[in-house]
Amino acid sequence: MNERTGPARIRLLMERAQQLTDRYWRIGPGQATALPVLDDAIDCLTEAYDLFDAADPLRAQLAAQLGWLLSARHVAHGGPDIDRQKAVGLLEEAVAAVGAPPVLSIIARFALGQLYLTRLVRDLGSQGVAGVLTGAAPDPGAVADADRAVDCFRQVIAGDQLGAELAEATKVMLELAEAVRDLLRRTARAGAAPFDLAPLMRLMTTLQEMQQRMSSGGLAGFAMPSLFDLSTTATADPLDRPVTVVTRPDPAEDDSVPTTRPAAAPPDLAALRRALRERVGGDDPYAALAALLRPGAPTPAAGLVDDLVGLATSVVHAAGAAATAADRVTLAVALYLRGTDDADDGWDDADDDTRSAAAHLLAVADALPADRSGVVPLAGELAERLGAPVRDAVHARFASVAEALRAVRVAALAWPRPDGTLLLHAESGRFDRVPAGRTLPDRVVVVGTGPLPDDDAVVFSLVSSARQAAELAARMPMRVTEAPVLVADPRGDRGAADVERLRRLYPRSVVLGRVGPDADGTGTPDEVLAHLGASMLHLDCDVDTGGSLALAGPAELTPAAIAGRAGRAGPEGGLAVLPPVGPGSGPLADALLTAGFTAVVDWVRPVPRPVAALMLTLLHTELVRGGLRPAAAVRALGRRLRDPARIAPAQLPPALARRTDLDLTDPAYRAALVLRGL
Repeated sequence: MNERTGPARIRLLMERAQQLTDRYWRIGPGQATALPVLDDAIDCLTEAYDLFDAADPLRAQLAAQLGWLLSARHVAHGGPDIDRQKAVGLLEEAVAAVGAPPVLSIIARFALGQLYLTRLVRDLGSQGVAGVLTGAAPDPGAVADADRAVDCFRQVIAGDQLGAELAEATKVMLELAEAVRDLLRRTARAGAAPFDLAPLMRLMTTLQEMQQRMSSGGLAGFAMPSLFDLSTTATADPLDRPVTVVTRPDPAEDDSVPTTRPAAAPPDLAALRRALRERVGGDDPYAALAALLRPGAPTPAAGLVDDLVGLATSVVHAAGAAATAADRVTLAVALYLRGTDDADDGWDDADDDTRSAAAHLLAVADALPADRSGVVPLAGELAERLGAPVRDAVHARFASVAEALRAVRVAALAWPRPDGTLLLHAESGRFDRVPAGRTLPDRVVVVGTGPLPDDDAVVFSLVSSARQAAELAARMPMRVTEAPVLVADPRGDRGAADVERLRRLYPRSVVLGRVGPDADGTGTPDEVLAHLGASMLHLDCDVDTGGSLALAGPAELTPAAIAGRAGRAGPEGGLAVLPPVGPGSGPLADALLTAGFTAVVDWVRPVPRPVAALMLTLLHTELVRGGLRPAAAVRALGRRLRDPARIAPAQLPPALARRTDLDLTDPAYRAALVLRGL
């Protein structure tokens, strides 16, 4: 086998990279003659890194080595910002690895903190400190970078594995990072006391002097230690390493190092989020974190809080601008837990962590009403712990939601949790955590996907977020009999027995489908799209797992095509009724609400067709003859199923009358039908 191709090339690359790295440190960081050697070492390690499998423990160590060299090229040689970006990703991967050698973590954190601090100081230089003091609130990313730099330098110093000169430099960099962080935070506080710039400027001067002294030789003694046991690696079969086989063209016959520089792989955000969830533990990570916040909670397991801070920080930085509200709230909770930990870690930083937690929570507060992940109750718990100013600021983001719901007579918005329910009371605009089993208000809109409580004393409906609830409340609901549309058996494969029953309830309805000569159309996608302004749209057709409607043609109408009609929605909205197909209808329901409907009758699980036919008959009867709003009609249907004696015999479909194996009182039938929207 040619050992210069595929995984077998790893040995050659690692040996060559170590030789080049040693030569670079002998010449001296920052020296012009050292840069070509550094470039070659980076090229070798980049190619070797790409050959390692993501699950290989050695890949994280290689990431530390490569990140360190990219950091040196950026800091000591004025390398491009892409070097810094790649180095940050690689070093975050290295420090997040489990079981890495302690010295490796220390060196990686030193470089990582230096990179974050370098960017912060550079941005201050380009903007001007005075500009920061008089400008708008800082980018939350800059505050997070400062927090991360502080955390890295503290852990480096706590590791106590540096020489005296580097330990001194790290302490200066820690002080500078803290000063920059305080400066950035100051801009977010109206009426804050004047910021004393003199200590900050002295620290920057001291750091510049130390960097000049170290670049002339001081850093030569702090080269990244060899990560490779070359005597073992050189004699081992490369195929014994758990690596990915990568096909590459044969290189030149000489031993020259390749000059191409493949991009370093970015951190695996999904893997980081998964690792964070697993470290939190439990079926509901948000509930588990909320339990740690409550007074009297057991002391977290040893190392848990530090692990949460590290993983949550890695997630936020890996996500960058794509970091979600859930990512940032989780980081805020982790910082708060560290700040309130009773253990004395030698740092007088409890207030710093608590302030950082508040800053992260407030930075993401505007996004909480639109959150669909279920993190709002956790954010609420943290806001309570952080005190009245933070709590009131978070609550204020939901004031317009409460006002909109109050206008349509909804009593509360609810986020169910395993141990109770978080309520936003529409009347007061205040939040309240209700223990499990306690009575709820009579009209509740639940944020989430269910299941809903089996309580016919309460009218329930579902929304995806608080913001969606407010948007739907602003639409005027149409009377269902105003302009109804029935889409019935458009492909002629379901039978049209129920359409006549519905026509009697909706005599002015437009009928689309293969139901005889009286139909107004066959039920093509274009015909259905043209009738999305219906006051009541009843859909009796198949729905695939992606939420697409099986219509005449044969052709399909996708949720994306339906949602694309959103710009044509008016101030009024109708009701859509979906066929009983189960969970696949979720995307379809969301699309219909986006397109302008105020509510969608949906099914969270399939039920036998005869039972579904009865349920739909009862539902439409309550809507038309009972004059009930959709959510109330769904509750009335549930009450009839709970007591079948209240169902008139004429309402029973013939197919159901012949069935003796179906129990209409089965709670699963009541729970299957839900209303999404208002």
